[in-house]
Amino acid sequence: SATELRVIFGSPSDNGGDSISQYLIEWSTTQDFMHAESTTLDYLVGGSPFFKIISGLRTGIYYYVRVSAKNSQGYGISQVATPASLNPHQRPSPPTNVKLGITSSTMLTIGWDAPFSDGGDSISKYRIEWDTRQKFTSLSYPPNRGYIDVAASFRSHTLQLLSSEKSYFLRIHAVNSAGSSTPQLTNPDRAVPSLQMPGVAYSVVASPGTAIGTVEVSWQRPRVPHHGIPCFEVEGIISECPTPYGGSIPASDGGDDIIEYEIEISNRPDFLGSDGLRKTYVGYHAVINDLYPQRTYFVRVLARNSVGSGKYSNSVQVI
Repeated sequence: SATELRVIFGSPSDNGGDSISQYLIEWSTTQDFMHAESTTLDYLVGGSPFFKIISGLRTGIYYYVRVSAKNSQGYGISQVATPASLNPHQRPSPPTNVKLGITSSTMLTIGWDAPFSDGGDSISKYRIEWDTRQKFTSLSYPPNRGYIDVAASFRSHTLQLLSSEKSYFLRIHAVNSAGSSTPQLTNPDRAVPSLQMPGVAYSVVASPGTAIGTVEVSWQRPRVPHHGIPCFEVEGIISECPTPYGGSIPASDGGDDIIEYEIEISNRPDFLGSDGLRKTYVGYHAVINDLYPQRTYFVRVLARNSVGSGKYSNSVQVI
């Protein structure tokens, strides 16, 4: 359990020519057994194997354990337990902040944070389950039902090859060496894959152009879908979304090709007022003309496909 260890041991191969009358069980947080605590086992009826529960331990702390046998001449040499140390632990609590986002007409993305408690033992993996029934008891075949295990370093994952004609339920477990947590459902608890608007353009840079009264703007295509959950995130590193089956462009575009980017420029950081302007461009670079020299400008960019317009990027000041 979270505060107990169970020690199991057998009789020594040599009792010294005298009956064993007692066993001494010692435990310590250090390998040299400095400041060790101990208990004894005196009831030996029935013979080995014997066991003893050590209680009142601290969850997650590794303890070293050893056992020695006693006869009328005293205690013999102690035997260290195998494994040499072990941590009292239990199953972890469920993952937290579990979110579900529609990425494209064939993809759903789940994101989560670590559990409040790892149960006193390191999380070894997360198990993601999906099904077309809320109780996860359908008779569907993959890819409409299944599970996948991902490493403990993951914080999001994208399911692929799903049907736009089905509603999917997702849940996730945290797993340590004691077992699996209770499952945590996503929020929302279900979703139907469908084409989406693009994610947010990133790496927006704006600088004065070579000609007076111009500003040059560059940006990169979205890497994260519009719902804001990275398709794959491992230890804070975001990877590209999968490409749809038969396609060549990552699904951060919503599963539909981006047809244009809209640039908004204003001399106000909140983009309010009437002196701003918006222009559309194809590609990842633009030159905006007919601006007032010596003014401070702010720029932001959005991506657009046939479904609609994504969110604007964070604004950048022209430097």
